[in-house]
Amino acid sequence: MIKTNRAIVYRLYPNKKQAELFQKTFGCTRFVYNQMLSVQEERYKNNESHLSKFDMNLYCNHNLKTKYTWLKEVDKFALTNAIYHLEDGYQRMFKHLGKHPKYKNKHRAKKSYTTNFTNNNIEVGENYIKLPKVGKVKAKISLDTGCLHIKSATITQNRDETYQVSILFEIIEEEPVQIIPAEGNTTGLDYKSDGLYVSDTGVVANMPHYYRQSAKNLAKQQGKLRNKIIGSKNYYKQQKKVAKIHRHIANQRKDYLHKQSTAIAKQYAYVCVESLNMRVMSNKGFGNGG
Repeated sequence: MIKTNRAIVYRLYPNKKQAELFQKTFGCTRFVYNQMLSVQEERYKNNESHLSKFDMNLYCNHNLKTKYTWLKEVDKFALTNAIYHLEDGYQRMFKHLGKHPKYKNKHRAKKSYTTNFTNNNIEVGENYIKLPKVGKVKAKISLDTGCLHIKSATITQNRDETYQVSILFEIIEEEPVQIIPAEGNTTGLDYKSDGLYVSDTGVVANMPHYYRQSAKNLAKQQGKLRNKIIGSKNYYKQQKKVAKIHRHIANQRKDYLHKQSTAIAKQYAYVCVESLNMRVMSNKGFGNGG
């Protein structure tokens, strides 16, 4: 038996009070992230040692929460995970795998936070999801996950102002049986510039041009947005409509790719693909489909 993690995303429908707490938590996690980034930068300038994620968490609990008491109003795990996320950024920089962590901007940063499961503080019900501090939030439940162990939950507000939660479950599965490659259970997929792929048997998967399908409506809504006064209520209302179209296109693409990959995984035990640098190919003019 082996343990694996699987994330399932649910749509949330918070009431006004719950939405306000979500917004407060987004702001607090961003604030703590930026505060600890400043602390680390100041220590570096003074030739002091780098604080570990545990020391940063202690600093937050003993200093920041004492000075800024409103930090105690939100989920403590959300603040801890924001600190751990900052430390992950530093570790990637130390290993030359990423750039120096940057400050998060209120208007451009992703509105999201992660909380951990403990003492049944997270629960998936028939039509709700219970979250720490927030309580039971109305949700659209599509899968029965009652027997699965919850590890964490990540709450996100999308650009179109809808909310979702990605819950990470721990699943115990039997170890896969090793299957010997054969002609019937093996396939090869080749890159297709105006689609998704071409298999070794000649099967063609044409990538639907979802962006092109929505281009007319998107151009119409973007035109209306340009005529609004920036910062006005009508501007943000129209901006939400544009974001909703972009999210619809992204969801269409994800759904199509998920269905294609699932069908291939169920039919074949081995899949062979080329190792291609798609970014270089894109710069050279390959695959400019919508």
